[in-house]
Amino acid sequence: MIARKVVEMSGSKQRVVVVTGAGRGIGLAVVKRFLADGEVVFANDLRFGEEAKALRASAGETGAALTLVEGDVSKVQDVAALVAAAMSLHGRIDVLVSNAGVLLSKATVETTSDDWARVVGINLTGTWNCLHAVLPGMVERGSGRIITISSELGLIGFPTYAAYCASKGGVIALTKAVAKEVAPHGVLVNSVAPGPIETDMLKYDTIEYNDETRAQIPLRRFGQPEEIAAAVHFLAGPGGSYMVGQIISPNGGTAI
Repeated sequence: MIARKVVEMSGSKQRVVVVTGAGRGIGLAVVKRFLADGEVVFANDLRFGEEAKALRASAGETGAALTLVEGDVSKVQDVAALVAAAMSLHGRIDVLVSNAGVLLSKATVETTSDDWARVVGINLTGTWNCLHAVLPGMVERGSGRIITISSELGLIGFPTYAAYCASKGGVIALTKAVAKEVAPHGVLVNSVAPGPIETDMLKYDTIEYNDETRAQIPLRRFGQPEEIAAAVHFLAGPGGSYMVGQIISPNGGTAI
């Protein structure tokens, strides 16, 4: 009831948007896209660099607002603190972009139980924690958008990425199941499954960032974070109003 009263009293047309894994790469590009629209954004990451901090200082120039909340999405208490920060100030969350994730390229026989727990804990359990925290308020209000960030590797699989593929395949299954459950309540849940995107994660954490891999992509280039942000923006906006449990995969043709 408190959240509903705040919405009614504020009369604000600005959306309240929560983006995880927002310190760099895709997450930071998503934050920039929503700030350009003048939205109120709560960004989460383990830590933030100078670019994100500079965005916070300049956000008000467009009428937007940016709050940086450090925390680990694999920990329920950290997610609760993130959601509480938005709810305490605005009484609602209109859009969740669950993007936080880690990548692991390692032969399956060499992957340890700790490796598995870390990747699944952040990518899949972290997504669950965020989704589970924002859903009650969205269902109560009868509106909301949730966009999970999965991966084309969750659709097709790839050697030496077993834990990562499993975690992102789980995100896809989770997205579809919850989407069917909450769509009747006005909450739309969808996923963006990027192909190889030119971020720090690709450049430094895998063996895939090279000319040979680039040549195998039908478009002959890696994607850019802004291209994924555009897909997220579409799903969060009017264009996504009839999208339920869909997996959009901007991948340059690597998975068709």
